[in-house]
Amino acid sequence: MKSRFIVGVTFVTLLTLTGCGSDDVKPKAGSDRKTVEAYVDALNERDANALLKLDGARGPAAERDAQKVINEKGGRGLEVEGIQIDYDLGPDTGSAKITAKDSKGAGYRESLTITRDGKQWHLAILPVSTPDGSSKTPAGTTFPSDAVSASKPTSG
Repeated sequence: MKSRFIVGVTFVTLLTLTGCGSDDVKPKAGSDRKTVEAYVDALNERDANALLKLDGARGPAAERDAQKVINEKGGRGLEVEGIQIDYDLGPDTGSAKITAKDSKGAGYRESLTITRDGKQWHLAILPVSTPDGSSKTPAGTTFPSDAVSASKPTSG
């Protein structure tokens, strides 16, 4: 658990550093939003190959992970109600928040990391593979509910 936390902190730190010192301005709306819309379309169409292209991952493990995402989230007939993209880690990295309703009227919400590589936008869709070959979802950026604040004194 401790190593997962360290990996998560390292990842966020690296993403933050890549945005530091950049002279780029905030990206123009358009291709970033279309990438998120393409993700919803891929889910609705149960298209694992489209997920692979949006994520940028390759190989047999990525193919299995894409199919797993399709099996878990695909085919719901999602109708997008809103897409909010915040570039909180620089002009090339941010978070995309999707709100939608499925074909049965149930609400659907999802947040994904969106990154730009040149002119191409990608979404972090697939689980991260670990050295042992298992797949785990990317670490969250919020503290666990049982976390103790460093500024709180503990009784001892």
